[in-house]
Amino acid sequence: MPDMGWSGNKNAGYLHSWSNHEITTRMLSSGFRIAGNEWENFDVSRHFDLPAIFATSFRKPLDRALSQFRFECIEDRGCVTKDVHQWWDRRKDLWNVYTRTFSDPAVGVKEYFRGSHVQERMNLMATAIDTLSKFHIVLCMEFLAYAAPQVKSILGFQDVSALTTRVRPHISQAVRDDGQDRNILGSAGIKEASWDPKDYLDKDQYKRMSEDLALDEILTDVARRMFLERLVCEDDTNDS
Repeated sequence: MPDMGWSGNKNAGYLHSWSNHEITTRMLSSGFRIAGNEWENFDVSRHFDLPAIFATSFRKPLDRALSQFRFECIEDRGCVTKDVHQWWDRRKDLWNVYTRTFSDPAVGVKEYFRGSHVQERMNLMATAIDTLSKFHIVLCMEFLAYAAPQVKSILGFQDVSALTTRVRPHISQAVRDDGQDRNILGSAGIKEASWDPKDYLDKDQYKRMSEDLALDEILTDVARRMFLERLVCEDDTNDS
């Protein structure tokens, strides 16, 4: 993510903090062609004005959350607890993170994500779905083996072998001897290497995290449907 250099190597993935002019100017001057926005919301009021192709990817929310815990805490990357219950209490920033990212709610509306604020949640979900529908490509990590046609036609990559290559940039920090270095299906093909929330979490914690990620589960279902519908449309176009 280029803004690591822009911030003096302090952070990366915070494009919400930069104006569109700053983003385009810095991208051009640095020779970058891809900008990643990882930790801040997508600014629905202006980011679509950028001269860009918009791409994103989804993973099952509970799987993603447990993977984050494993990465941070079990493999000792700055986490101070090995207890998933304590960790989840402290990581409220991950609760419905997909929905917040694509709806870009105003500061101070956290309470809308719980309790009786039904209409507010409906509005946030509507915004998130509308935002997602404007992205040129929406990938699902479990379906990467089928993503090659869209990646080629929309992003322009001709070598799509990375879609079914297990990429582990931090493997030197914590070696995983899971016997799944080779992968031919995308993330759907590394079940042995992934932690299954139903196996790892106790019943109460599974229920709690699922409820805290309920909106993200809905948005992920929407993303998966978008991917599959566009895949079918791609096939129809090629057939005709």
